[in-house]
Amino acid sequence: MQIQANQISRDWTILHKGRKFQVNFTDSDSQTLALLNRDNWEIWEETDDETEELDVYIFKNSTPQQKKIAEENIRLAEELIKFCIKNWDNKFMQEIKKDMQRLISVSYTDFK
Repeated sequence: MQIQANQISRDWTILHKGRKFQVNFTDSDSQTLALLNRDNWEIWEETDDETEELDVYIFKNSTPQQKKIAEENIRLAEELIKFCIKNWDNKFMQEIKKDMQRLISVSYTDFK
């Protein structure tokens, strides 16, 4: 066997100051459709009505109000990403690693 590519994707649901966010990190050591037209980090905000991507984009023709909102969202995105990085290897991930270690130590024939 030979690994041709590695892709990792990690998701968090974060409640921050009464707002709910879905944060995703995806990376790969080769080309992948999962990263087509997006950055490694993607942040979506859930509301009662819908879920929409956190607006962090400033364009030449952005109004001062749009620019202010985007700048606030950029700071918020940085906070959320830092929080996710700090909690990357939390208790849940530790349990998954233990389960995977158990799986590789067991032979398929043990299940017959």
